[in-house]
Amino acid sequence: MTNKANILAVDDDASISELISSALSAEKYSVSVAYTGEEGVARFREGRFDLVIMDIQMPGMDGITALGEIKKISPDVEVVIATGHGTMGTAIQSLRKGAFDYLHKPFQISELLTVVERALEKKKFNDMTKAIFSTIRSEELLGIIIDSVTRMLKADESLLVLTDKTGTPYIANSYGLEEGARAEARLELCRRVLRRPPEKAVRAATLIDEPANVPGLSDIPGTEDIKFALMLPVMEGERLSGLININRLSPEEHFTENDLQRAAIFGSLANLALRNASLYRQLQETQSQLVQAEKMSALGQLAGGLAHEINNPLSGILGLTQLVMEQTAPATQNHSDLKEIEKAVFRCKKIITSLLSFARQDKFRPEPVNVHEALEETLTLCDRQMELKGIKIVKRFGEGLPPINADFQQLMQVFLNLFNNARDSMPDGGAMTIATRLAPGSVPPRVEIEISDTGKGIPQDILNRVFDPFFTTKPPGQGTGLGLSVCLGIVNKHNGTITAGSVPGKGSSFVLTLPA
Repeated sequence: MTNKANILAVDDDASISELISSALSAEKYSVSVAYTGEEGVARFREGRFDLVIMDIQMPGMDGITALGEIKKISPDVEVVIATGHGTMGTAIQSLRKGAFDYLHKPFQISELLTVVERALEKKKFNDMTKAIFSTIRSEELLGIIIDSVTRMLKADESLLVLTDKTGTPYIANSYGLEEGARAEARLELCRRVLRRPPEKAVRAATLIDEPANVPGLSDIPGTEDIKFALMLPVMEGERLSGLININRLSPEEHFTENDLQRAAIFGSLANLALRNASLYRQLQETQSQLVQAEKMSALGQLAGGLAHEINNPLSGILGLTQLVMEQTAPATQNHSDLKEIEKAVFRCKKIITSLLSFARQDKFRPEPVNVHEALEETLTLCDRQMELKGIKIVKRFGEGLPPINADFQQLMQVFLNLFNNARDSMPDGGAMTIATRLAPGSVPPRVEIEISDTGKGIPQDILNRVFDPFFTTKPPGQGTGLGLSVCLGIVNKHNGTITAGSVPGKGSSFVLTLPA
């Protein structure tokens, strides 16, 4: 038989230890006993316990000290202090040390059981909360939610039903179900509940006794074995977007009021975790433009913190390096090594400056921009990646080009997207060429920027679709299909043009023209 929990009782009074052990063992708890603080800490270090019941007054290591040592080993374990000698000040001291509660001796068995149940309930919720918020990856989170709610509510079967982009419900994860008629019956039950009018929609934990006997649900074949169905809403803002369905199949296994309260709390936690996962997924899917959009205005604060937290120690490293260099003979190896450190620090500071410049996004603010400066700033962000991929960067910058009227940061975004696409098209290395010139015959003058690569190229039959939103030639999970559409939008905002050309197997080129 599985024990409800593992409990360690620490008390130098053998009669008290025996009382605690007998009372809790009768309630199907597994109880270990120690008679000194030192023994209790040693036992705890060796075993895995969900709860400790600790006497305060013991020879040698007292209960408060032992409590502190146990919390060092496992900060999350719950500890109940039991004492017949402690004052209120001692009790408060134990709570400050992390005790869950305290019991005054002599105590009733009912008092002991109540405190133990509450402490274990708290630990269970803490463990469950930690598990739910341990990941923001949807594929992992869905399984954790179903596993947690199944164990917490002792479900015979449970399922998480979400709606796709078209509003069609589907089973995202489940326990106790296999593909087939039973799963379809449960899904249809959830469909019917989701289709209820707004005034009857599930907004809180809702219990449905014997769905097969409920009007509007009774005609669903395959639900006759469900005796109690508990529905928890999954909300997207104010909209009901899914359900967590927990079923019990035995007529004796009623959901209690305590179950409903725990389910309501769990539902709130699950909704928050799902919302976090959804935001993370959206960030992954559209990161290229979200980083630059107004929705990411907080990035400016992050960038400011980045400058402060990294530039300050870099300045210290630079200052100390230069100070030691002044005291080191120029012809020595040490001086040469220090010079390399100085160069590396300057490079780090330049990268941070470029990153901050790229991150600061305000409203569209065109100004005279030297296109070569924008290209060089962008290359600072990715030239190391190019080097690691074995990609040579060739610059063919025209001379005497006039400044263009552009938003510097948005122009950097266009260049970065094009550079990254070129890099991805050359997984085995190659060359990326950046050429600038005056567009021939343009009046008023326009500057032309061509970015070409020696990659695998783009098939002619899809070349005219590369600027379409969500169209991508990259494998699933490696591209959102938004980079080039974002480039097109920015270039259009600048009254410019962007065109794509390619020779399959030999490479691609993108040509931008922007007004001076």
